[in-house]
Amino acid sequence: MADLNDADVRALAKAADINIPDDLVAEVRESLNGLLEALEAIAEPDVANIQPLPIIVSATARKQEGP
Repeated sequence: MADLNDADVRALAKAADINIPDDLVAEVRESLNGLLEALEAIAEPDVANIQPLPIIVSATARKQEGP
């Protein structure tokens, strides 16, 4: 993912109705880019070979749920 620029940060802030003073835009940009970089490093787990667990509901629990 490409790094956010100042215009991106301002657009995101406007969309979220957040006021970022001009002197803090660069700091916010660097923080957001660092966060995005950290999130990219998190690999999605491979769950293709994981079997689902059966869910066993007792008769008592079914009665409590109602009709």
